[in-house]
Amino acid sequence: MKSKETLDQTLADIIQIDLPKDKQALWCAPSMYGNPEKQTVGGAAVSFLLRPCSFSSLVVFGERQGVSPTFTSFKNWTGYTPAGIPGAEKELLRKFLHCYGPATVDHLMNWLGCSVRQAYRLWSTISDEIVLVQAEGKTCYMLSADMDGLLSAEGDEEKLILLGAHDPYLDMKDRAIILENQSFHKTVWKFVANPGAVLRRGRIIGTWKTKTLKDKLDISITAWETVTSAEQQALEQLAEEYAAFRLLRIRNCGVECV
Repeated sequence: MKSKETLDQTLADIIQIDLPKDKQALWCAPSMYGNPEKQTVGGAAVSFLLRPCSFSSLVVFGERQGVSPTFTSFKNWTGYTPAGIPGAEKELLRKFLHCYGPATVDHLMNWLGCSVRQAYRLWSTISDEIVLVQAEGKTCYMLSADMDGLLSAEGDEEKLILLGAHDPYLDMKDRAIILENQSFHKTVWKFVANPGAVLRRGRIIGTWKTKTLKDKLDISITAWETVTSAEQQALEQLAEEYAAFRLLRIRNCGVECV
């Protein structure tokens, strides 16, 4: 299927065949959710049910066709069914704290989109593996296994990264840790069309955007901090590598400090 809406309605049409006659009219009625001109009640019901189905890998993203996603099952895509992970809840919490620590239960709740009760239940599964720390004047927690690495970390001041929009690193709920100046938060985290982020030693110092013209690419980089000539060359090299990854050629690449 080339779109989620097409998948919803196709499954709704299949289900309708086996519904009692007196229920089919309601199933085919305009949806009370979303756009009633494009979605039926059955389509809405299927749309909701596909979410828990995805937890069991019964529906996953397939190969893209142009700009449209496709949907399939994990088994159809790979040829086998996924194996369960023993202690999956604990592993999820470990990965969350390893990536986003120092963090709090509220950060977990917002990241996972779960209830407060669920967040605390999950958090308790690794209570013996976490330690309390102070980060930016706030009480947070980290994996005890990560503390040695944190305290002995050595950063490279010249290390620059062009991070893509919506990269998981940018999902950190305490955004001030990676971008202290809150006046730039709305520039990085928008409702739609987020730009990429320019990172220096893990901190956001600017944004970058692209524009595609056939087989060519324009890349504009904006930095809010001073960028040396060596750093500018490094950013331009990163832009070249990104274009090569997309099998495109750079037409223009500009670095501006504001």
